[in-house]
Amino acid sequence: MADAGPAGLWNVNIHYDARLAACVPVAAEAVLDVGCGDGFLAARLARRVPLVVALDIDAPVLARARARFPDAPVTWRQGDILTHPLETGSFDAVLSNAMLHHLPDTRAALRRLSELVRPGGTLGIVGFTRTEWRDLPWGVTTFIARGVVIQLHGKWEHSAPQAWPPADTFRQFRQAVREVLPGARIRRLLLGRYLLTWTRPGVS
Repeated sequence: MADAGPAGLWNVNIHYDARLAACVPVAAEAVLDVGCGDGFLAARLARRVPLVVALDIDAPVLARARARFPDAPVTWRQGDILTHPLETGSFDAVLSNAMLHHLPDTRAALRRLSELVRPGGTLGIVGFTRTEWRDLPWGVTTFIARGVVIQLHGKWEHSAPQAWPPADTFRQFRQAVREVLPGARIRRLLLGRYLLTWTRPGVS
C-alpha cells in the first residue's frame, strides 16, 4: 500500500519517508533530516523522537515546510550539510530522502553524513542514481510501477528545487559506498529509488 502524507498527499518521496523512519532506533533521542524539503519526514519523525533537526539549504522551501507543519516540534535550520556547524556524533539517526544527488562529491557527502551519526546509530538514505543501459530492465519495471501507483493515488508536486540527472550510476554509487562506508547495505526499491542503511560501529 502506498504511504501518503498529510491530507492524503502522495509522491514517491513521501512514500519512502516511512522506510526511512523505520530505520530510526526505537530509543532515539536526536535525529537529523538532511535536505528536509517540504518537511514531511521531519514532521513524521517528531511524533516520536524528542529532538528532530531538519536542515535544508533552500530558504523558501524551508519556510514552506515550517508553515505546513507549524505545530510540529521540529528545529528547522537553513544551511549546507557540508559546512553547517553540527557536532560530530550527535545524532542517533541521520536520514536523507532524495537529497544526495544534489551534492557535487558523493564520497565527501557520505563521509560528512556518517560522521554525524553516534556510535551504534544509523545512517539512512533514499536516493536516485543515473540509469545506464545495463539498468534498462530495472528502469522499465520501475517506470511501469510508478505509473500504476500514480494512477491510483495521484502525484503531489513538491516545491523543492530539482537536480537532474544524477551524476552517479548505481554501480558508481555502490563503489563509493564500499569505499566510505564498509558494511553498508544498499537495496534497490521498486519505485526507482535505492535505500542505503549503515550502522556506525561502537556503542554510544
